[in-house]
Amino acid sequence: MSSAPEPVFFLDRTLDTALVRAALQGQPDQVLRHAELFDPATPDAEWLPAVTARGGFVLTQERRLHYNPLELQALHASGAGTFIFVAKGLTGAGLAECVVRALPGLRRFVRRYPRPFVAKVYVDGSVQLVRET
Repeated sequence: MSSAPEPVFFLDRTLDTALVRAALQGQPDQVLRHAELFDPATPDAEWLPAVTARGGFVLTQERRLHYNPLELQALHASGAGTFIFVAKGLTGAGLAECVVRALPGLRRFVRRYPRPFVAKVYVDGSVQLVRET
């Protein structure tokens, strides 16, 4: 029985920080970064399909994302799997720790739920499906 390939996680502009990158260096996951692949002004409708085509799952802090019809349309059209970190009040090292704490749950989640989807990630690392887009 072959195992599924390990997921690729994509740090969008909101999570692509030095502390988050440093925290992820010791992890086995493949991580793509917005700053390495795209111009900062690249519209979501352009980078989302490119990330999804590479097998990436989006990690973001854009809490209002799933309330915006245009963003949802872009997520659905791209087939994206999107995790929104809703760890209120966490910045810097606390946010980086939250991302690392969430990784096991994110790995399980991507094996359980097909894309496209939007899920929330909480400070304790738990993951909850918000909607299948």
